[in-house]
Amino acid sequence: MTAVDLTEDTGEEAPRKARRSRRLARHLKRGGSEELNIASMIDVFAVLVFFLLVSSSITAAKLNVLSLNLPSNDAAAPPDKQPLQLSVSLLPDALLISDRNGAVRRLDNTPAGYNLQALSETLVETKKAAPTENTITLLISPDVPYEDVVKVMDAARLTPAEARNLGLPRELYPLISIGDTPVSAGAAP
Repeated sequence: MTAVDLTEDTGEEAPRKARRSRRLARHLKRGGSEELNIASMIDVFAVLVFFLLVSSSITAAKLNVLSLNLPSNDAAAPPDKQPLQLSVSLLPDALLISDRNGAVRRLDNTPAGYNLQALSETLVETKKAAPTENTITLLISPDVPYEDVVKVMDAARLTPAEARNLGLPRELYPLISIGDTPVSAGAAP
């Protein structure tokens, strides 16, 4: 048995094949066995690698902008020593200081604004009672100006000079969380 060529040339395909074979013959006569010049391709890959390295480092830097301290399962506090859960609510007319027991101290505003001196003194007292506590939560009412929020944050974070002389650390509560004031916060005594 002989193999039968199933691809018969039609009238249109024959001139195409002839042109293609003439072109290949011309190419081989000119020196078609030249080596491929890959220098330009290497240049493109070098630029591509540089671009990928730079973009990945920028992306990694963006991911590390927020350094969140998320809770873990193995870092749970023992039941006998619970965290203080100190919070300061900023209301338009007063500051409310509370802890996990619900103890509330209300510091009414002075004519100059929030009573930051009394706030600092109260926070120094709580730091003396719980020296290992480093977190505080600021619960802010929507109508409190931003400048006042910054002042209260500074009062909660930095220890007054006279308290530092007594041996307290430079920062009272360096880990500050911010949230919205609950609706019932203004009703406290």
